Amino acid sequence: MSELFAPKRTGVARWLPWMLGGAVILIAVLFPFLVDRPRFWLPNIGVRTIWLGIIAMSLVFLNRYVGLLSLAQVTVAGVSAYGVGVMMVTYEQPFLLAALVGLVAGTLAGFLIALIAARTKAIYFLMITLAIGQVFYSWASQAIEVTNARRGLAPVLKPDFGFVNLNDITSFYYFVLVIGILCYVLCRYAASSTFGLTLQGVRDSPDRMRALGYNVNRYRIAATTFAAFIASVGGVVLVLDRAQVDPDVVSLGSTLDVLVVAVIGGVGSLGGVFAGALVLTLLSNFAQNLTDRYMTLTGLVFIIVLLFAPAGLAGIGKQVKGFIARRRTPRHDAPQQDPSADQSAEHAITEGKQQ
Repeated sequence: MSELFAPKRTGVARWLPWMLGGAVILIAVLFPFLVDRPRFWLPNIGVRTIWLGIIAMSLVFLNRYVGLLSLAQVTVAGVSAYGVGVMMVTYEQPFLLAALVGLVAGTLAGFLIALIAARTKAIYFLMITLAIGQVFYSWASQAIEVTNARRGLAPVLKPDFGFVNLNDITSFYYFVLVIGILCYVLCRYAASSTFGLTLQGVRDSPDRMRALGYNVNRYRIAATTFAAFIASVGGVVLVLDRAQVDPDVVSLGSTLDVLVVAVIGGVGSLGGVFAGALVLTLLSNFAQNLTDRYMTLTGLVFIIVLLFAPAGLAGIGKQVKGFIARRRTPRHDAPQQDPSADQSAEHAITEGKQQ
C-alpha cells in the first residue's frame, strides 16, 4: 500500500500527467489526418495498436494491483474472439448478440482460470496460466466442429449500425479508439475504488489482509475475472479487425507479443501499454525494410528497453526527473576536517620531537 502514502504532487508536477494524457489523446484523434496513407496506417498501426494495448492492459492490471503475472490473457481474448466468430459465422447472428456472447464467454473463461490458478502466485501462477493457454491452443487447432481447426472461422463482417458504418476504416478506427479509452478509464476507476485499494493490500501483505478478515483468494479471483473482461473486449475488437479468428490468435507467439508490449510500455503503467503496442506494430510493419530478421530486431529492442528503461517507456520521465535531481543535489563525499583536530595533531608531533 505504499502508493497510499506517496507524497502529493503540487504545481506543474500535479498536472503534467493530465497534460501528457491530453496530448496523446489529441494525437490519436488527429491521427487519420496526420498520416499520408490512412488505408494503411489506420488498420495496420492504429487499430492493431489499440487492441494489443487493451489485451496487454488486462495483464498489467493484474500485475500492478494484484501482483500476479498472467500469460492467459491472450487465451481469454481468443475465447471471446471465437465466441463472436461462432455466433456470426456458424449461427449467422447479428454482431451485437455475438459481441455479448463473446464478452460473456471470455469473462467466464477468465473466471474458470482464476478458480484453478488463484491459490498460487509468482512463477507457479505464470506457468499454470501459460499451460492453460497452450491447452486451449491445441484444442482450437483440432476442434473442426467448433473452431474449424486451422482454417478458422471467416468472414466476420463489420456491422453497419446506420448512424455509423464500421466498414469505413476511419469510422472503425474512432470506434476502436473510444473502446480503448473506455477500457483505460474503467481500469483506472477500478484501481482507485475500494476494491482496487483492497487488491493492493492483498498484493503487499496477503497474510495481514487474511488476519483482517479479507478472503484473499476471493479477491484474486474477482480481479482475474475483471481483467478477463478487459481482455475479452480486446478479443472482440481483434476479431473485427482481422475479419476472422483462427488458432494463431491464441498461439504462443501471440502470447509473447502481448508480454513484449507490456514490458516495453511498462508493466506498472496502464497507459504505457499503448506505447509498447505502437512500438511492436511499427516493428512488425517496417522491420523488414531494415533486416530479414524481424524477431531478432524485436528482441534487441526488448533487451535495450530492459537495460536502459527497466520501468518501460512510461517510466522514462521518472528516470529523467531522478537523474536531474541527482545532478542538482550537492555532493558530500569528502568529509570535512575539524580544525581543532589538526591543531591537536600538530601539538602531538611537536612534543614528540622535543622528547
